[in-house]
Amino acid sequence: MRAWGLLMLALAGAPAIAQVNGPVPVDPPPSSPRGGGGGVGRGVWGLGISLDLGGKPRQPRAAAWDAADADIEPQVHGQLVAVIAGDDADAARIARAARLTLLDFAPLESIARGMVILAPLPGEDPQAVIARLSRQRGVDWVQPNFRFQSLGGKLPQRFRLLGLTRPAQLRRSGTVAMIDTPIDTANAELRGAQVTPVVHGTSAAPAAHAAAIAALLVGTGEVQGMAQGARLISLAAFDPDTTASGVSQTRYLARALDAAWKLRPDVLNLSFGGSEDRLLAQLVAALDRRGVCMAGAVGNGGPQSAVLFPARHPAVLAVTAADEKLRIYPRAARGPQVAVTGIGAGLLAAVPGGYRQVSGTSFAAATVSGAMMHMAECTAVHDPAAMRRRVAAQARDLGTPGRDPVFGAGVLRLRAGVE
Repeated sequence: MRAWGLLMLALAGAPAIAQVNGPVPVDPPPSSPRGGGGGVGRGVWGLGISLDLGGKPRQPRAAAWDAADADIEPQVHGQLVAVIAGDDADAARIARAARLTLLDFAPLESIARGMVILAPLPGEDPQAVIARLSRQRGVDWVQPNFRFQSLGGKLPQRFRLLGLTRPAQLRRSGTVAMIDTPIDTANAELRGAQVTPVVHGTSAAPAAHAAAIAALLVGTGEVQGMAQGARLISLAAFDPDTTASGVSQTRYLARALDAAWKLRPDVLNLSFGGSEDRLLAQLVAALDRRGVCMAGAVGNGGPQSAVLFPARHPAVLAVTAADEKLRIYPRAARGPQVAVTGIGAGLLAAVPGGYRQVSGTSFAAATVSGAMMHMAECTAVHDPAAMRRRVAAQARDLGTPGRDPVFGAGVLRLRAGVE
C-alpha cells in the first residue's frame, strides 16, 4: 500500500483554495514537499486520501463481498417434481391418474425428459402422495421442489455495522448531491444509476475521487452504494489537477453550494476541506435552513490536525473514518467538532479504469451521506438538526465513553429503524 500525503496550499494573499485528492497517476507520486499530510496550520488547508497504486487497476477481491447464506426453507411447501419420459399430454394424464393438480410442465431437451410440477390436495400425507405418483407409468422419479439461493446474499460488514442486512434495504428514492471533482457518468459502477452532472469552473475531466464517492453513494456494481436508486447530482467544482489532485476556490465552491440550494437535494456530501470561509459558511447555513442534510469529511492531516471546514461548521455532520474492525483511520483529524464515525478505511472503490483500495475521511463521509438517505429527518421532514440529534443518540459508542474528539459519538447506526 502506498499513500501520498496532503498537498498543503498556502492562502496568504491568494484566493481561498480547497482540495480533494483523487486521480490515480500513471507513476507513483513523489513525496510531498509540503509535509506529506501533517497537521493543518494557520492559512493552510487540504484533504487527502490513500490509494493502492499497484500497477493496473485490480479487479474486486472476493473479500469485498462477505458471502453468508440466508436462513431459508429448504423446499417449496405443497409442491412435488416428477421427472417423466413424455410430453405435456403425458404430464396431464399422470396428474389425473395420481389425483394431483398440474402446475407446470417443461421439456428438458438436454436430458430428453419432461419436468412436471404437481400439487397434492391439502392435508394429504406426503409419503402416500409420493408413493402413488411414483407408480404411474412414465414417471422416472419424484422429488421435492427444492429452494436455492444466490451465495453472498448478505451485505458486507460496512453495511451491517450501520444496521442494514439485506440488499433490498439499499434501495432509496430521493436525491443526494455531491460537490467534488468531475464524474464519469459512463463508469460501469454507475450503470443504471440516475446521475446528473453539473460543472462549476472545472476542466470537466473525470477523476478518481468523484468516481469513488459516487459509487459509494449510488453504485450498482461490485461497489454497492448505500442509496441505490436515488438520483445523484454531481456538482463538479474541483479541477482534477495532476499536481494537486483536485483543487478549487471560493468562487467555484460558492457557485456549487448555491446551485445545491436551488436544487434542494435531500442530502449533500462534502468530501473536501480547508480553512474557515465566511462566504461559504453563509451558504452552508442557508442550505441548513432550507432543510438539506449535510455530511463533511474531517480531514486526513493526522491526530494533531484540526477538523477542516466545512465539516467543522455546526450545520455539517463532521465525519471521521474507521475500518470495518472499528479502528480509527490513523491520519484522521481530531477535535471537538468530530460528530460521528463512518466506515472509510480499506474500502474497495471504483476509479476510472477499474478499482482501488481507498482510505480516507472522504469515503467515510460518503458512507454516512448514503446512510442519511435512509433517515426520514432528511428525506421526509427535512430537519437537519433532528438528523444530527438522532445520529448522536443512535451511534455505537467507541473509544472513551461518551462523545470524544477521536470517534465523536461513535459509529453511525440505523438500528432504531430503517425508513
